[in-house]
Amino acid sequence: MTHRPVPSEYNSYYEGYVSSAGDDPIAQLEQQIVAFEKARGLDESAASTPPAPGEWTLKEVLVHLCDFERMFSYRALRFSRGDATPVEAFEQDTYVATSGANRRPLSEIVDELVSLRRATILLARSLSEEMLDRAGSAGGHPVTVRALIFITPGHSEGHLADLRRDHRELR
Repeated sequence: MTHRPVPSEYNSYYEGYVSSAGDDPIAQLEQQIVAFEKARGLDESAASTPPAPGEWTLKEVLVHLCDFERMFSYRALRFSRGDATPVEAFEQDTYVATSGANRRPLSEIVDELVSLRRATILLARSLSEEMLDRAGSAGGHPVTVRALIFITPGHSEGHLADLRRDHRELR
């Protein structure tokens, strides 16, 4: 990618994610796989226990990252292919609450997330500058494919920081 997205390429809600993305979002996407893999060794009980009342468990965070990865890759694929049909927002809290994450084996969740991430990386690598410049509407706001590729690792960074804080094994 030749440049970072400018603020007009995405909803201001995502500014923190874009700011948290490095200058090479594909390299950052790859590096985050290492962090995801570290979660594999955590105790199932600890991974299913929220760090504080009302907070998501580690398993719920990882399933949320799976959902986010799917949603934002789907948007990038559609818009990159010239399909500018508006895409609705998704309600992350409802997705997490109904995911059944805490009943799943942690290793299965990590496998899913790593597989999704590898697919995202392959998609991102396949995009030409022309495709990166294409845009669509998501959640009622315009967004370019380039911005979506930057938002994805930036979003993961915030969750990884929280997980590292709550689970020293992930540091």
